[in-house]
Amino acid sequence: MSNKTLLIVDDEPSVISSLKRQLRHEGYTIYSDTRGNAGLDLLQKHDIGVVVSDLVMPEMDGVAFLEAVKQQKPDVVRIIITGYNSLENSVAAINRSQIFAYLTKPWSPDILKGTIARAFEHYDMIQENRRLYKLTHEQNQELKRFNANLEKNVQERTAQLEETVREGVVMLALAAEAKDDQTGGHVQRIYDMTYKICLGFGMSPEESEKIGFFSIMHDVGKIHIPDNILKKPASLNKEEWNIMKTHTIEGEKILGNKPYYQVARDIARSHHERWDGNGYPDGLKDMAIPLAARIVTVADIFDALTHERPYKKAWPVEKALNEMKSLSGSTFDPEILDAFFNIQTVEIKEGRKRAKDCFLMTAQRGF
Repeated sequence: MSNKTLLIVDDEPSVISSLKRQLRHEGYTIYSDTRGNAGLDLLQKHDIGVVVSDLVMPEMDGVAFLEAVKQQKPDVVRIIITGYNSLENSVAAINRSQIFAYLTKPWSPDILKGTIARAFEHYDMIQENRRLYKLTHEQNQELKRFNANLEKNVQERTAQLEETVREGVVMLALAAEAKDDQTGGHVQRIYDMTYKICLGFGMSPEESEKIGFFSIMHDVGKIHIPDNILKKPASLNKEEWNIMKTHTIEGEKILGNKPYYQVARDIARSHHERWDGNGYPDGLKDMAIPLAARIVTVADIFDALTHERPYKKAWPVEKALNEMKSLSGSTFDPEILDAFFNIQTVEIKEGRKRAKDCFLMTAQRGF
């Protein structure tokens, strides 16, 4: 709604009367006084849009009065009207109170009406800009709150989806493990060892976790392998061995074609490839074998050697490590195997220390 409230301050009552008379048909609500202080009181009591003030007045001159108006209500549009038309007066008024217009006495009625009309338009424009700014600010704040809530909801939903996906991956891995590992725990051990090798190989914790997690899917294709082959307590014949080898390709198929599972597919298909090219299913050699698969190969073979299977007894750790060392550069990527041996060296030392501490504690207690 447009503001139509005008305040006139002039020490000559006749000037105020003349201004009111000429503006009586313009639709303004007009307040007036002959003193600056009284004008400031009116300014506080009413919603004034435009102030017209004489320049030379006793007690408080027009520049001082309009400067006080600016301080109290900076949006109010300020106009000087005076009979003393000089450049010095104009500059002082503009610089100190930032007036909108400068009228001289006697004034032209048309110029007076046009100037005051433009002043009210200017005031309304200021108020509209403030309203739009406030509205924009409120909308921006609301948008920020909406985005924050949306981001929170997306994060929660993403976390739920990731948890669901991870649970599905784990269940599938455990289903495959249940067919081939009588004692259980194989996929957890593969995960732990793969994660450690990745860290020892210089990968970030995030990348190590990713490869470690997807390592549990390395044998998922064994779901398609018949139990009489998986659990055969003797060596497989050529036909059975050919069927067994298909678990790598079947595992890749099970994991689909989504980008999210690419590392898992690399591991499932290529963890039986060998550094010298004598592995399967593709006969890949050295760096052509995906890195994640090369890492899982080390973890998987170590676990297979040191744990019982239907066709073999568990090997002692030292024997398994010696065997693996002899296969560096043929079965295993030498650099990855070195990272693995560094881990084993640390774990063996820690194991010996724990055993020594346990012995000393037992001796102290007289058992």
